[in-house]
Amino acid sequence: MLEISFWNIAFTVINVLILYIVFRLFLFKPVHKVLEARKADIQKQYDDAAAAQKDAENLKAQYDAQMQAVDKEKEAAIADAKKKASAEYDRIIGSANAESDKIVNTAREKAKAAANEEKRKAEEEIVGMVRDAASKIAESESDAKLYDSFLKKVSDEADAE
Repeated sequence: MLEISFWNIAFTVINVLILYIVFRLFLFKPVHKVLEARKADIQKQYDDAAAAQKDAENLKAQYDAQMQAVDKEKEAAIADAKKKASAEYDRIIGSANAESDKIVNTAREKAKAAANEEKRKAEEEIVGMVRDAASKIAESESDAKLYDSFLKKVSDEADAE
């Protein structure tokens, strides 16, 4: 028969309290400290990201202001060039067109060269992956043969006993 005694209940309550204190000291507080540290790190990352975004917005505003100033200077230069003789204007436009064509052609050549280089690298990577896959397949076949010979040897020894 099950007996309920005051001392059993008292010792059980004391044991539970002792376990609670031990858990609180050695489990809950360290875990809480780790969580607080992680929370502080995350908040710092959010703050850093917000500061970086604010800096980027400031730089963008400066860039926009500079672009507007450049546009105004460009318009003033165009107006001044139009006031000059039409021959001078045609010469400048012709020179600018030739230079822009040269830059565009150079950029296209560089882009083609970069694309060819990326293609070559991709081909090298694919060849390497195929080689690795082939070597793994070859290794797996030899491993299977080794495993079969091991099983045969074990079964021969078991039959001998």
